[in-house]
Amino acid sequence: MAKKQKQNKNKNREIDELNKQNKRLAIINLVAKSINVQMSYEDIIDQLADLLHQVISYDLLSFCLLENGILVIKSGIPKDQQILGVGTVLHKENSAPWQAILQKQCFLRQDIPNDTHPFKEDPDLSKIGIQSAIMAPMLVNNEAIGTLNLGSKQAFAYTEQDFLFVQQLADQLAVCIQNMHLYAEVYQGKKEWEETFKAVQDQIYLLDRERIVLRVNNAGEGKNAAELTGKSCRETFSFCDARCSSCLIAASYQTGESASQEVSLADQGKIYNIFTYPVFNEMAELYSMVVYIKDVTAKRKLETQLFQSAKLAAVGEMAAGVAHELNSPLTAVIGNAGLLLRKTGADDMAHKMLQDIQNCGIRCKKIIENLLTFARQDSYAFAPVQLNQVVENSLALIAYQIAKNNIIIEKNYARNLPPVPGSEQQLEQIVINLLLNARDALDEKPGGKITISTRIEDYEGKPALCMEVADTGKGIAKQDLEQIFNPFFTTKGSSKGTGLGLPVSLGIAQSHGGTIKAWSEAGKGSCFKLILPL
Repeated sequence: MAKKQKQNKNKNREIDELNKQNKRLAIINLVAKSINVQMSYEDIIDQLADLLHQVISYDLLSFCLLENGILVIKSGIPKDQQILGVGTVLHKENSAPWQAILQKQCFLRQDIPNDTHPFKEDPDLSKIGIQSAIMAPMLVNNEAIGTLNLGSKQAFAYTEQDFLFVQQLADQLAVCIQNMHLYAEVYQGKKEWEETFKAVQDQIYLLDRERIVLRVNNAGEGKNAAELTGKSCRETFSFCDARCSSCLIAASYQTGESASQEVSLADQGKIYNIFTYPVFNEMAELYSMVVYIKDVTAKRKLETQLFQSAKLAAVGEMAAGVAHELNSPLTAVIGNAGLLLRKTGADDMAHKMLQDIQNCGIRCKKIIENLLTFARQDSYAFAPVQLNQVVENSLALIAYQIAKNNIIIEKNYARNLPPVPGSEQQLEQIVINLLLNARDALDEKPGGKITISTRIEDYEGKPALCMEVADTGKGIAKQDLEQIFNPFFTTKGSSKGTGLGLPVSLGIAQSHGGTIKAWSEAGKGSCFKLILPL
């Protein structure tokens, strides 16, 4: 009878142990399923703690990870543990967890206080009452990434089966943590590429084989990425040919090679450099296309300005040479013509011819002076100037020329304007040029009007004196308005203008720290504003 009871007892013990082993296997599977790549170290230890309490007793639970050759406790239970808590560095010399890592096998300590080979952590374990412990290396491809550690306040708390279970659990935990690290690296790399993609100021698109936009950065022609994603290239790009006959993207898909093209959109006033880059998969199959669009409008304008500057430098050198070569003979022509005029009566036939010679000589001399002014070969001393007085002085010189064309002059002067530092002679030249241009614009519109206004306005956040000359003339065509300040550009006949009046005036205004703005509408008139910062 006693023998049978003993057999039953042994059998029950075997069944209990088998159930326990099955439960442990189930827990290992649960660990694999429940620990995901987005969990934190604290989440992992919480998940382990809940599951382990069902099959093994412990008073201390933690796992360490190797970081650049340094073993650090990353998480543990109890969470408020100060001794051997989170962040503790376990030094390689005479360390039990390090021994598990170096030997790549589980390390069991059954009676720590009486161990014949004490380890560096033993004083700390003694302070928190740990008497037995298991240190299992976490191995991935036979390389240790850290250790899983369990401790108990009872000696001989762990069996051989516990030893094997913890090692299996450590192996599974190692895979989970390694996957988590790999996911973090991939996610961080993906995030960095996305931020880089968005940070590029130019437009970047990824198109599939059907030329549908898959991705776009935040620079998509004034629209956000959500608006453009999923649209065809024809719906997305304003430069696309509806028939794709001359499409750069289509050409790159056909050739499988990168291509580039500069496109000028007259209706938008924009110039774009377009680059296409085919994308191939592992099978060397072209499956998408990167389209890179760079707005080079400002660059082309700057290049034009630099080219114009080179021309102006040549004009300056030419003007200086012409002035020196022609001033002396012109002085003789004008002077001799004047002397002969004194000796010739008004009724003499030669008087008119001499007068023409003198006037033409003076006109040639004036053109040379304008060239020199434009080339900044001359200089004037600045002094306080009253803008209203400058306008009145200028009108006194040319009022007769304007009045004889039956043009009405309307004056709207602001009172008590403060003086502005400048050259009165140069500023008068600006006013005269603007008034003469207004007069010429009214040649074909009898009964026209010129309005001259002065006032104080805000210019770039600071007060400035402004003088406007507005006319009711024929106006300036839109395509010409952008060129009126270019040297030698003129809309007048060859006998009326040299194309230097406005460029010279703008140069003078800029030398005074100001500028000239122009507005015009064909058939309705023009307005020029001189701005002089106070």
